[in-house]
Amino acid sequence: MAASVCPPSPLLVRVSETVPRVHRRLEKYFQSRASGGGECTVRPVGHCGPDAFQVEFRERAAKEGVLKKGEHEMVIDNKHVTIFLEPTENPVENTRPKISSLTQSQAGVQSGEKHPNEGHIPNTVDSCVQKKEHPHPGKMYPGIQRTAYLPDNKEGREVLRLLQKAFDQKLIFTVGDSRVSGASDVITWNDIHHKTCRFGGPECYGYPDPTYLKRVKAELKARGIE
Repeated sequence: MAASVCPPSPLLVRVSETVPRVHRRLEKYFQSRASGGGECTVRPVGHCGPDAFQVEFRERAAKEGVLKKGEHEMVIDNKHVTIFLEPTENPVENTRPKISSLTQSQAGVQSGEKHPNEGHIPNTVDSCVQKKEHPHPGKMYPGIQRTAYLPDNKEGREVLRLLQKAFDQKLIFTVGDSRVSGASDVITWNDIHHKTCRFGGPECYGYPDPTYLKRVKAELKARGIE
């Protein structure tokens, strides 16, 4: 009798725009070789926003393949729909990857708090070869792109300035093992928390969360960013 296999923890993903039957299309994509994945099911996560979905892979190796690929995109009705992976893990050590850019744009959406708009912060980290301070020098690690959100008010803009400073000092990300997938040699968050969702509250890494800005400023101050 075959031994039962406990599935890995789910992977939260977001899409750049909603299209008809998008969760079925995501399921087909993540089961394809193009994604690096395998057999899975996909379901909407409504309390995290209309663009959020949970992917549950039958085998851990399939989830690791998706995470290692890093960048994902589907073409639906001649539209390019970007798929963003939402990591929730913390790194295991402070090793800093090469970074390429942090930019700010405005998103005219309701924040769920007292602010009419939010700042939209894409973070891009390049693929690169690990150096001597990394876990496996000489081995490649894949690049990633992450998006975070801040309220467009005085305190939010102050935090944006501090995060920019931390990003320039390579404090936002690190290279190590993923506590969610178990994958090695991947880029992870470096214990400076970001809001990667506009909705759903703290359990979805989103808003509303009234104490978030004060907490992240304390995290930044602990690393000499103020």
